[in-house]
Amino acid sequence: MFPSNFKPQGEFNLLRIGGDNDGGYLVESASIEKTKALISMGIGKNWQFEEDFISNKAIEIHAYDHTVRGSFWPKFFIKRFLSVLIGRFSAPYNAVTTYKNFLSFFKDRAVLFFEKIGSEEDGATNLNKTIKRIKGEPIFLKIDIEGYEYEILDEIIVNSALLSGMVIEFHKVSEHIDEIKSFIDAFELELVHIHPNNNRIDEQGNPRAIEMSFAREPKKISQTANLPHPLDQLNVPRKETVNLRFINS
Repeated sequence: MFPSNFKPQGEFNLLRIGGDNDGGYLVESASIEKTKALISMGIGKNWQFEEDFISNKAIEIHAYDHTVRGSFWPKFFIKRFLSVLIGRFSAPYNAVTTYKNFLSFFKDRAVLFFEKIGSEEDGATNLNKTIKRIKGEPIFLKIDIEGYEYEILDEIIVNSALLSGMVIEFHKVSEHIDEIKSFIDAFELELVHIHPNNNRIDEQGNPRAIEMSFAREPKKISQTANLPHPLDQLNVPRKETVNLRFINS
């Protein structure tokens, strides 16, 4: 079970940004209108969130992902070409199309930095550096950096006055319950949605990763949170649904 402050205190007007299943997030609609710039941490092979966001509002986008270089794309191509052996004949063509779209999007519509996000102490690019680079405020944050999110939570709180909204995926949740709880209490923005990633669960049946959406001064459309939200989708369709449970709720 999760602490009670993991549950939004009402229902809000949410939009799905980022497509189906994994990589899509629910965003409070007014946050998009307020946003002047997007900082996106974690891209991989899926930048539909960034595409959808910019289709709603033309803004500057800075993206960060240190993994999408070196052997990343050669491995991607090899895997897709080998999948022909199991009957996936369109996979090579789709792989080439994906790579072309990647090059096009991060040439014409967004700036990609091949930098690891983390604390300044470990030599990574921290949140303060990313904010100094981008023009325009308020800023929307998208964070999916496989556990390194915990290294920048204090920076997020310090810079919260600059933010219009945020979506974040917390990993290894059971090991960081108190840290997440304290962050929610200290954060200036309000929690408007929580979604369980159904890819993996822990021994207590809780999701190993959760997605949270935050917004500045969101307007409630109901006093009771509707979970799961009608726009929610399974991250991994072939796996079972994970139900969220909260203490004192």
